[in-house]
Amino acid sequence: MICPHCSKNLLQRQRPKRRCSYCRAEFALDPKLDGTGLHDLRIRKVTERLSDGGRLTVTSGQLNYALQHRGRPPQRFRGDKGNAVSMIGFGVIGLLVGSALLDAPGFALVLVLVALTLIGFGTRSWILSAMPAPDTSVESRWTREEFQDTVLNRWRTVYGTLPAGLVEDTLVRPGPPPTAPAFALLCPDLTVRVFLRANGYPERHRALIVNNLRAVPAGLPLVVLHDASPQGHLLVAEARSARPGLRVLDAGLSVRTVLVDEHKYTLLRDLDRPRELTARLEREAPELTASQRDWFAAGWWTPLAALAPKRLMAVADRAAERITAPPAPRDPAALRSGPVRSPAAGRPENPLETRRRALAVGFMTWPEPGAGDVSEGGGRPDGPDPRRGPA
Repeated sequence: MICPHCSKNLLQRQRPKRRCSYCRAEFALDPKLDGTGLHDLRIRKVTERLSDGGRLTVTSGQLNYALQHRGRPPQRFRGDKGNAVSMIGFGVIGLLVGSALLDAPGFALVLVLVALTLIGFGTRSWILSAMPAPDTSVESRWTREEFQDTVLNRWRTVYGTLPAGLVEDTLVRPGPPPTAPAFALLCPDLTVRVFLRANGYPERHRALIVNNLRAVPAGLPLVVLHDASPQGHLLVAEARSARPGLRVLDAGLSVRTVLVDEHKYTLLRDLDRPRELTARLEREAPELTASQRDWFAAGWWTPLAALAPKRLMAVADRAAERITAPPAPRDPAALRSGPVRSPAAGRPENPLETRRRALAVGFMTWPEPGAGDVSEGGGRPDGPDPRRGPA
């Protein structure tokens, strides 16, 4: 790893007890001790990227998700080819040595038996290396408590404070609610709520941020931010059924968006999810397709907090603009004077198409080029017809 103080490239033996052997300065994280990819320079770089160069304040939960694996985790198998090759290799060597020890038949017999056992286990492991292992739940790399102990507390011990632009989820307290909120924003995820509050979202949009549907005041328009999960989609359905006649805007992460390219999103899996959630999705969220419900039924979901903070803020800002925009006026005159629409799919119809359809019906005639209120002579009422030739 690179020393965050003197920029020297340090081997494992050159950084005992998380201390550089060149500059003698202590650093917070060691990838060998704290986890693959965890070191001070990477934490600073990821935080800088998440904060959009210092324009946003990001949370520890967002940093945690940024260090996660994107897309589906690598396929696990029942066996390992590397171990298989090692066991078979040691077994072959044991057979060769055992066959050479003719003067010690007892020891040679034991050695041959051990070698054959190794070859057998190695062959079995080689065969199992082509068989997929059973599906398992996919959790976050660290829980909130583990990430706090491993990264945040260790960072504070060495540097005294968190990296610039980073705040801890549990330490940000909600400010006073707006006196006259324009709308309510419902989000069950603490990380997302803290992120919005830390960046002044309630003050900019006069938004009341709540964590459950019961806390939404009566009469306020509602924006719902949610994960791409069964619980998230059902939350929107519950909000609409509980608030008939009021505007409820679904601004959450849609499973349709995630399935376009799974590699761009943090995918987690919960195999212990109650099966009744899938049945409820079919009843209460009929807009979901069969493939989307199957994805949920397999246990997959994507946390909203794992989105890039810049994109998440853009989604929340756009939702605030939409929910507070006045409804478009309905002008009857404009509706009557709109373009002629095709009777087929309701699309606008061009004039040529309208003319062909009218001629087919036969209820009107259209003047041809050059024709007018004159006789067949082309402007001379009494003249001869040029198409007939001389009289």
